[in-house]
Amino acid sequence: MRQRLGYKYHGPARRLSDFVTFMEARGAETITAALAMKWVTLIGRQPSWPIRLTDVRCFAQHLAHFDPMTEVPPQDAVPPARRAKPYIYTDAEITALLAAALALPPATPSVAGHIIACSDYRGTHWDIRHQQAWFPLW
Repeated sequence: MRQRLGYKYHGPARRLSDFVTFMEARGAETITAALAMKWVTLIGRQPSWPIRLTDVRCFAQHLAHFDPMTEVPPQDAVPPARRAKPYIYTDAEITALLAAALALPPATPSVAGHIIACSDYRGTHWDIRHQQAWFPLW
């Protein structure tokens, strides 16, 4: 149903295909927690383990309705991915950044248009006659 609504399953579909290939290579017909964890930790990059575990868990939960021998690995089997701490700019840094941006040469209409399109900025006043954009700062 989600795919019909536009959700893209490219990543999960590829990972589940890899998992099924992994199971077939070992001659396994039923998902076990040990087999699932072996596949989850097969690659050495720990940040991807929670994503792989989530995919296998969802697949195993679905199959458990049809095959009572299916084991669903525990949700906390791998540590959660750690996110980098965001950097919060101070007011002085923002002021310095804006001052540096205003000191740059004027942007061409094409560049300014791309900036507006990428930032989804709607508070811009565009003057086509002079091919300049004014970005109000408040």
